[in-house]
Amino acid sequence: MANNDFEKEAEDVKKQTIGEKVDLFVDSTKEAVEKSAEFVGDAAKTVGDFADSQLKSAKKFFNKLSDDFGESKLQKDLEKFKPIFAKEINSDFHLPKMISVVDYDKRMQIEACKGAVGYQETVKNVDVTGIYEKDAETFGIDFYPTKTSSVYYVHPLDEKTYIQLSEYFTYLKEARIAELKRIAQALGAKHFKVTIEEQKTSEFTKKDHAKVKLGIIKNKAGVDANKESGEKKYEFLGIASESYFNPKEPERPELKFWAKSETIKNLIEQRLSKDGSLTFESFKLDYNTLTGITESEAAKIDGVLKALKFDGAGSITEKAKEESRKRFEYIIEF
Repeated sequence: MANNDFEKEAEDVKKQTIGEKVDLFVDSTKEAVEKSAEFVGDAAKTVGDFADSQLKSAKKFFNKLSDDFGESKLQKDLEKFKPIFAKEINSDFHLPKMISVVDYDKRMQIEACKGAVGYQETVKNVDVTGIYEKDAETFGIDFYPTKTSSVYYVHPLDEKTYIQLSEYFTYLKEARIAELKRIAQALGAKHFKVTIEEQKTSEFTKKDHAKVKLGIIKNKAGVDANKESGEKKYEFLGIASESYFNPKEPERPELKFWAKSETIKNLIEQRLSKDGSLTFESFKLDYNTLTGITESEAAKIDGVLKALKFDGAGSITEKAKEESRKRFEYIIEF
């Protein structure tokens, strides 16, 4: 082989070897790049997955936080505004003595109170139930004289009837007199009359009272005026009711307002006795029997009415005091 041919072949082998090495390097680099790209892709995917996971966790956390906050606010509003819902009104639900009927209240606009038919509140240490006028029938009670935006107090003998405070004392006076009339009819009376008397205030001045204490004042009969001053004096206010009947055989009347009156019970037993000798009876009856409101309760009620800015009933305290100064005279003839 010529030297030139030998050199040419050697050069080709050399080129081939270098080419193979280059190819090998290229292939290795390509593989490395691909692996690097794959690694970077996996890393990026991993980072993305992690970020997405964290975002979802954060969203879940904040949603829960929001829900917890919403539930907390809802619970606080329920405790604060004490709404009453129709589903709560059952045999175990009881109204307090005093209620107010309203056509609108600010609670109606509060989310926790949406759909409520009323609300509970305590005013001046007195429990009061507010009832929305449009939902009043839900409570299953009767209103006297009618259902309207006003303040009511429970009937002393019927917890399902509420009487408007402005009509309360008048209603009970008429109801008690009406029962006295029914008693007379049932007992076979031919005539009955009810009059009202009021206790007079003392006629003595402060100066006279001082003299009475010293024993200076004597009445016309020479009796110590101090003894006489201790006796209650009444003046006639008028006839409350009077009727004449066709007499009939007596029967036992049903008693409600006067069920605890020993005077009325004795009258009935005398009239129903076998001898039937009773032909006339006249006696005094406490006017404020079963008015349902004592003077101490009246003072609390006035405090509530003032807080509610309701003055349609006037002073309940003054009316209760007037009641305590009055009495009935009951005259019955057979």
